[in-house]
Amino acid sequence: MFYQKFIRPILFKIDPERIHHFVIAILSLLSRAKPFYFLIRNFLNVSDSSLFIKIGQLNFSNPVGLAAGFDKNVSAPLAYPMLGFGFAELGSITYSAQSGNAKPRLWRLPKDMGLIVYYGLANVGAQVVAKKMHNLKKHPIPLGVSLAPTSGLKIDQMSDDYLRSFEIVHPHADYITLNVSCPNVASCDLFAQVSFIKELTEKVNILKKKINSNVDVFLKIGPDMSMEQYDDIVDICLQNNIVAIIVTNLIKNRSTVKATSSAEELNHPGGISGDLLKDKSTAIIKYIYRRAAGRLKIIGVGGIFTADDAYEKIKAGASAVQLITGFIYNGPAAIYDINSWLIKLLKNDNLKNISEAVGKDSI
Repeated sequence: MFYQKFIRPILFKIDPERIHHFVIAILSLLSRAKPFYFLIRNFLNVSDSSLFIKIGQLNFSNPVGLAAGFDKNVSAPLAYPMLGFGFAELGSITYSAQSGNAKPRLWRLPKDMGLIVYYGLANVGAQVVAKKMHNLKKHPIPLGVSLAPTSGLKIDQMSDDYLRSFEIVHPHADYITLNVSCPNVASCDLFAQVSFIKELTEKVNILKKKINSNVDVFLKIGPDMSMEQYDDIVDICLQNNIVAIIVTNLIKNRSTVKATSSAEELNHPGGISGDLLKDKSTAIIKYIYRRAAGRLKIIGVGGIFTADDAYEKIKAGASAVQLITGFIYNGPAAIYDINSWLIKLLKNDNLKNISEAVGKDSI
């Protein structure tokens, strides 16, 4: 409550991208100073066997992860275990470094507990990210890397761009996510097509065998597709050894939500995160969970601020969840609060492990 009442109002008076870079810099400094790292980690980490979860080859100490988009350039990777996350996804990155869209490109929607994001996949590129991951060596929690296509490519060039990034990054990541849903780049409609997703996952599956890689591959999708398209995507994932599907990225089609924010506040390009996404992503999680019938793990994203929000997505079918906006709005203790209350919610339902709650509302 201290953060929400006193710190957040101050931070929210400053340009959101400036604050974002400032916070990343502070987290990087604190996490590299061992006394601060262990002090903060001791305060904010929740350790309880009821929260342990396994996805693919990976063991998570808790099901609450950081979503891609917060740390685009692997600037503070040690900060996320310090803050209590069970896993973290870095990026999205592209093969070539790119500056992204012109500023401003990030706006707050406090009335809707959300953000408008229009970064345009700004990042330092796959080579730099791979070097940073290599230098990190030890990963206290599983660290994934999200891949997306370099801007300006034609549709027939995009899959090879992912493959080039994959080859560079795969030895250093605990898992790799194929982001086919970024709503703040002009080519989004191209690489979100089911036909492209099929081509990409097939090529990645072939590449993994060729280079003898056993890294787990996830797929991140958007919330603006039809149920028939989600059916096709589930089949594609099952055919091409995709371990988990991340549901969902930001809202691009604004006609599907009712915002409290004014027309002026909404008058910016990009995808919308936060509370407006919550119900939509939960409904898609539930649909995909039923469609996949336990053959595909789901990671839920969208509108997670509290343990109740996380638990709702887990009971809909998600084995784990990710957040960014909830972390920004609720502060550094957000992960501790969610994990602490998840333990209580499990006890209330007489469940011994979080995995027992997965899909309870979708049976």
